[in-house]
Amino acid sequence: MANSFEYRFIKAAKRVGNNYPYYSPVIPRLRFRNDSNNIETMGINCSLAISFNESFTNKLEDIHLENIILHEILHYINGHHARYQNNLLRDTLPHFIHNIAMDLEINEFIPDLPDSAFKARDFGLPERRSYEEYLGIINREMPPKLKALIESKDFTMVEDLQMDGYDEMYQEILYNLIKECDAGTETASDDVNRKIVKKKYPWEQVFQNIVATKVTEIAAGYNYRTFEKTNRRYAHFSDIILPQYFDRKTKMSLAIIMDISGSMSENVNKMYGVMKSIIDILDLEIDITILEVNASVANIMYNFDLKRESIASKDGGGTDMGAGLNYIQDNNINPDLVIVMTDSYTPWPNPPILSDKTVVLTDNPKDYNGPYPMFPVIF
Repeated sequence: MANSFEYRFIKAAKRVGNNYPYYSPVIPRLRFRNDSNNIETMGINCSLAISFNESFTNKLEDIHLENIILHEILHYINGHHARYQNNLLRDTLPHFIHNIAMDLEINEFIPDLPDSAFKARDFGLPERRSYEEYLGIINREMPPKLKALIESKDFTMVEDLQMDGYDEMYQEILYNLIKECDAGTETASDDVNRKIVKKKYPWEQVFQNIVATKVTEIAAGYNYRTFEKTNRRYAHFSDIILPQYFDRKTKMSLAIIMDISGSMSENVNKMYGVMKSIIDILDLEIDITILEVNASVANIMYNFDLKRESIASKDGGGTDMGAGLNYIQDNNINPDLVIVMTDSYTPWPNPPILSDKTVVLTDNPKDYNGPYPMFPVIF
């Protein structure tokens, strides 16, 4: 399984979500399909299905695959399907010219793309302009370098905006998805739809997304909801696909390391109640271990004890989330997933431990210096 394209695409998509948390709500809704007979590279349609050519993707380094997936996400999150359909030059210029103009809009925001990727500066065009502006420039006077490249036919035809199944209904889904991404701190004057930054959004949404993604991995052996495959383990809904066994529940082991020091302590009881309500919705049998940690492991619970007494910080202060991680490792608890919830004023194990299964939720990302994937949240 480790060498299959499914596993590679899933891991690449997850790394995109880790590197760019602003776009994390998009990641669980992606689907991938091998369409090597009809597409030369990769493309995304209006329902977040990414088609790919297997020969093309097999040649890509992992970093290039990740950033091309991000490229396709940006096509969707920038509403390119609807903008193309409504563009006055839609029938005047061929589709691939529109596609080039869209690529010029988004590529400068993406690092480490293949050398063949279109960049505005390569054609003597101004940077950070919109698809419509680039298209207008090209329509008025084709840039000589772009014209020469097209005439030479020494490039792969750009057709990564797939219009199959386009319907206006998807615009509502897009707008809702942008709202999910946009639950952060940028002002209205910022170009939030194009800016790749780490955003804060409600911790319960992040918690649910992380748990749901891990559950789908366990339930379907990594063939989870990013792939279009017939599988009785899936339950399909209009806006989300959740894993579901019809004959037995999915089993999962979860460890939560809860920072109970300082300002975090007053939120702990409320957070446990919300987490319990989220877990109860999912169709799974879950083994939960909660470690309440300040400078050391102060308390251990199995499942959510909503009647627990508040625990004060030991010796008046101090925080070390590494104490919880070391406890898990030293006692061979072996969870499928570790979620650390902290305000970031903590050291971390050096060298890192449990790094293949640990994620951090923090409301103070600017002070986070740990080695684990981090999601900025609002507690």
